[in-house]
Amino acid sequence: MVDAIRVRRSPLFSDGPGGFVHGFPERTGGESIGLRASLNLGYRWGDDQALVARNRARLATHEGFAPTDLQVTKHVHGTAVWCVGEPLPEPPEFDGLVCDRPGPVLGAFAADCVPILFGDPVARVCGAAHAGWRGAVAGVAERVIERMVERGARAADVRVALGPSIGPCCFEVGPEVESAFRDRFGAVPGMIVPGAKKAHVDLRVALVASLTRRGVLAEHVDATPPCTRCNPERFFSYRRDGLEGGVHMGFIGLRA
Repeated sequence: MVDAIRVRRSPLFSDGPGGFVHGFPERTGGESIGLRASLNLGYRWGDDQALVARNRARLATHEGFAPTDLQVTKHVHGTAVWCVGEPLPEPPEFDGLVCDRPGPVLGAFAADCVPILFGDPVARVCGAAHAGWRGAVAGVAERVIERMVERGARAADVRVALGPSIGPCCFEVGPEVESAFRDRFGAVPGMIVPGAKKAHVDLRVALVASLTRRGVLAEHVDATPPCTRCNPERFFSYRRDGLEGGVHMGFIGLRA
């Protein structure tokens, strides 16, 4: 018997009429096996494509949208953002997505990186992004805000939720990565955490700094997700399982 699908949601997003369908699924409730058990939602790392398709369909049914409504792109640790309706290049390489109409559901993949969901309940614009350390430093979250503003959103009205991702407890980095964060953000309290051998980075702190500098209010950011590497029964983790593991997907769309 397949376990139930579990979805983490943010209290910042209304889920009723005129609100948002959104969430961060945990790893249970799907059909994949091994280290990808069970709700692996990504095709790229070698899972059976039929299983991944069925996993995505299970999630869509659970959340009440059609599998064909899901909009996803290939992530490349960059800052390019696609708005639904614009022509898609081949390959479609975007780490951010934006939408200003009900129907499409945006997906952002991650397996230790941070899946980020954005929503302006006033202008009715939503977004999703994948942010690893390179994307955080390069400003992918800020770029999503900019593209939402192009569609009528206001930064001060945007709500943002950071999904399950590697925490400062586990994100050990080399000196070059530590320097990249310091050069980009300065001395942000709590961003760099001393470790036993190397420094650790808190991606959540860095992303909050990035967002607030772009005009998002700190109280509009849900920035306390659980650590993926520390919770093997709940989450996939690239640092823990490598390419044999699975992939999560944060998702968001506008309800009619």
